Amino acid sequence: MARPLTKTEADGTLYRRPAPVEAQVDEAVQLKLPDLQSRLLVTDRNDAAYLRSECLVHLLRHGRRAGDQALMSAVLPVLLSRCEANLLVTVPDGRMPDATSLRQDILDELTELFVLDGLGENPAELDFYECRFNKAFRTLRIDAVRRAARRSKEIIDVAALPPSEAEGEPDAYEDAFARVSDAFKVFPTQEWDAFREPFVNAIEALPPDEREAVILVHVLGYKEESEDPNEETAATRCNCTGRTIRNRLTRAAGKLARFKEDL
Repeated sequence: MARPLTKTEADGTLYRRPAPVEAQVDEAVQLKLPDLQSRLLVTDRNDAAYLRSECLVHLLRHGRRAGDQALMSAVLPVLLSRCEANLLVTVPDGRMPDATSLRQDILDELTELFVLDGLGENPAELDFYECRFNKAFRTLRIDAVRRAARRSKEIIDVAALPPSEAEGEPDAYEDAFARVSDAFKVFPTQEWDAFREPFVNAIEALPPDEREAVILVHVLGYKEESEDPNEETAATRCNCTGRTIRNRLTRAAGKLARFKEDL
């Protein structure tokens, strides 16, 4: 049974996790660490084994209260990797001063919420992250961007920032994106950062439309398109067709395949 939330709405009602999140949390807290680590490697949002970010927040809070460092060490890098991938799209280089440092500041601020969980003036702040992670993280991100804009005395149009036909060889395409996906997974070796950082840099160097397509599809796990008009996909996020998304991915794959040769 998931630990009840204590934060309240303006009318005094307690926050409640959506039913699918509640069910997944109840399941996830029972998993042995090796089974949980296998689930954490699933990046396809449509896979039944995929763990929602709301669930990861609960696991981190549970691990902190229980003093379970192994649990926290397994979950936190995965959540931060998802957030980092989001920030590569929503806080891109060239759209604001020192975007790299700003992205790191946002990740540090999120990490601090877990350090201060249960303390300070807002001890239940993470309750909202267990209910609507994307909305909560978006608020955190926009607040950080606005603070950065005030510090730099530059005008940054937050609303204009990204939301959150070349042919390529199929093998190169699949191999490039398999490596992209792997770059945002957690490896139990000291070589993980050395492998991941160059790929993150290569993704950042892509043209904005290609970078966004790669991150949405191959890191965040969105479908390219869907027959369901209500389903959020890479095409709907980018306000374009699925064919356009595939063209962008093909062009990006060519660049990332060339990058592989230089490793």
